[in-house]
Amino acid sequence: MKRLLLLIFSFGLFATAAYAHNGMEHVMGTVTAKTETSVSVKTMNGTDQTVALSNNTKFIKGENAISAKDIKVGDHVVIHASKKDGKLVAAEVKVGAMGSMKGMHGDMSGMDINGSSSKPR
Repeated sequence: MKRLLLLIFSFGLFATAAYAHNGMEHVMGTVTAKTETSVSVKTMNGTDQTVALSNNTKFIKGENAISAKDIKVGDHVVIHASKKDGKLVAAEVKVGAMGSMKGMHGDMSGMDINGSSSKPR
């Protein structure tokens, strides 16, 4: 009985997490390259990730809408993307200093680009 309850509880947690992200994947890090059709990011865990851009991709800096041409190599970004045909396609690209990134996993202040906490715990 305990195993069944644990299984149901675990499934509920997984379903809640999946629903909260609406099937979106998140890429957070520093822009290393940009073309008209994609953005490459060095993620906080050190991996390189390329995300395709579409005509429907929204670009935001602070509270303002920007365009793809405003994104520069070295910018810190959080990209919300969905997987289509085996590749990530950006729905939204948020640009800003890592300390100002809020919303993806809560308040990102205190995080450096390597994913380490700069705040004492």
